[in-house]
Amino acid sequence: MISKIYNSPTYGIDIILTTVLIGYILFEVGFFFYYKWVLVPYANDQITHRPLAPYRDYPDIKDREKLLIRILDRLDAQVKQENNNNSTSSANNSNNIYYDFIESWFQTKNEDISYDRFSEQFDMATLDVGLCPPKFNMAWSSVGDATSSSLDDETDKSSTESLVELSSSPEETKKTSKGRIQKDNMDEFLSWAFFGLPLSTVQTSTDMQNALNDFYNILSTRTGLTFEPGNNPHFKPRSFTFERVKSLYRPYTVYVGVTLLKMTANIILYILGFRQYTCAKGLRYWHRSSKPRKGSPFLFFHGIAPGGYAPYLPMIFGILKGELSYRHRDLFLFENKPVSYALCFDALSEEDTIHGILEAIDLHLDDPSTSNNLTLFGHSFGSCQIAWMIKSQGIKNRISSIILCDPVSILLSAPDVVVNFLYRRQGLKDSYNGNPNTLLEKVVRFVNETKIHLVASSELFIEHYLRRNFAWYNSELWLEDIPPEVKVLVCLADCDEIVNSPNIEREINYHNSVVSKDSSDDGGGGCSIEKIIWKDVGHAHCMMSKTCFNNIHEAMLRMETTARRNIIDNKTKVN
Repeated sequence: MISKIYNSPTYGIDIILTTVLIGYILFEVGFFFYYKWVLVPYANDQITHRPLAPYRDYPDIKDREKLLIRILDRLDAQVKQENNNNSTSSANNSNNIYYDFIESWFQTKNEDISYDRFSEQFDMATLDVGLCPPKFNMAWSSVGDATSSSLDDETDKSSTESLVELSSSPEETKKTSKGRIQKDNMDEFLSWAFFGLPLSTVQTSTDMQNALNDFYNILSTRTGLTFEPGNNPHFKPRSFTFERVKSLYRPYTVYVGVTLLKMTANIILYILGFRQYTCAKGLRYWHRSSKPRKGSPFLFFHGIAPGGYAPYLPMIFGILKGELSYRHRDLFLFENKPVSYALCFDALSEEDTIHGILEAIDLHLDDPSTSNNLTLFGHSFGSCQIAWMIKSQGIKNRISSIILCDPVSILLSAPDVVVNFLYRRQGLKDSYNGNPNTLLEKVVRFVNETKIHLVASSELFIEHYLRRNFAWYNSELWLEDIPPEVKVLVCLADCDEIVNSPNIEREINYHNSVVSKDSSDDGGGGCSIEKIIWKDVGHAHCMMSKTCFNNIHEAMLRMETTARRNIIDNKTKVN
């Protein structure tokens, strides 16, 4: 009998498969401990003695008040709109808008029993908590609800708590008497926001202390807000670059799968005539040349996604078809490796990224008629790189048109994107166009936000990039900074789980009204922005939707037709 087993034709295969399985399990166990004992501690190394990056537009400490004033100017516009829409508005209501904005940048704690942290349901290190969450009556957390659990350093709310909170009853969703933010709380927040430093460091600098006093004077004068002395323990600022990185463990197989996805995309690109390049400062990109060139060069910047540009190929080729075919233009696909599910902690700075983009343009676009007629396309986080380019003296005058889909860079100084991506979503005011009412809507919303959490916001290297390398103050796209001759298209998902689409739409409408007024008054003004709103869809829906591809294609075709007409008109005027 034993001899028959040994002589079985499948015996050798079984031995090989068993050996491979045991080897794989041992490797995954080793990677798990490497993740816990090496990668996570490395990711949690903090840089608190200096900002993540210099404040590009406000290099001098005394200039930081200009950033505060700019944010307040935008809030002033919101206050005016609220007053115009509400005949019974009062100064107190206006003050509430300013205060609510500031408070939304703070975490709050209360005595409610919260939904267990998502990480406790899935993290291998805490499986003893139980895989099934407790049963709840489905009560959706309302605007301004205080979040749960303690806020000490050991249990900061981070990406492991970015899911929608399901409360046990409507009573548990009521606000607690947490009081108001006090001066010590504000000192801590302002130190992080406008200096990129902890309060203890700011207190050692006379210049920074004077700047803090100036901030309070501006807030008092412009908004009427004052803050009582002391510290309210119920509030803690969302200084996310100082917080610990908390991520969900992913087996090494996940990264192998993403690598295979990327390899497949690379093979497809190579077959289509693309070639890969690496710039002197480390920026990597794919490029496909086109001769003769009939369209403007197309520069694509991907968002946070497994495989980086790989899952965007259907979108890119779905847009660049027909008259806008990628075969008629130079096409650049730039890579941001740390947000692409790569085992990579190294992140390129804004300066190195801009240097690489300029290097790529100068290498491949030798004709001024093309190198000065760029079309930029950014999805989600890729819009931040476009915000950098608009501030680059070497690039901004070369831009012909900009297309932004689900842009996180617009209104980045508002807390929505940070809260929705890195923290538990709290239903911030106007952050969702109509809170879900039916059970089905709640479930769909919960599933979509869970998907974002699992796919993106809880991944170790993405968390590290955002918490240790992302200088938000340099990455916000202010619409008035876009050169007036640039054509701009902004595409928004009506039910975006990350981006505050209603507020961005309102900001675009206000910007266009100002441009229209300035144009009628003196013939000047900035760029007018076209927008597309996709109803009843969420973040990144445009990546796989043919309808979205066609909408963008048609708008881009109009933009290029207008751009060509303007070029012809300018040449005619010169002659």
